[in-house]
Amino acid sequence: MAKKVTTSKMPETEFIDDAHVLGQLIKAKRTEMGMKLADCAALCNVGINTLSRIENGNDNCTLAAAFAVLHGLGIKLTSPSLEKRHNSSVSDDEWV
Repeated sequence: MAKKVTTSKMPETEFIDDAHVLGQLIKAKRTEMGMKLADCAALCNVGINTLSRIENGNDNCTLAAAFAVLHGLGIKLTSPSLEKRHNSSVSDDEWV
């Protein structure tokens, strides 16, 4: 029988201000979806080691890899100033 994915906690911070917090956010979303590391890496078209390094907050991962993972998991990063400019708000189903 396959091992069940254990859900990780969301980061307890208001801002994503470093690679560690971004990694926590990505891992929490992946595990909330019940997705194994290998399956998520395949979905996002990155290597398993790359995804693991991103989730562990490694500063040396490329932005291209980080954004591939964010896009693959449906995580959208927004800026309050952009929201005001476009006069829109983030819906409940979007991650910030």
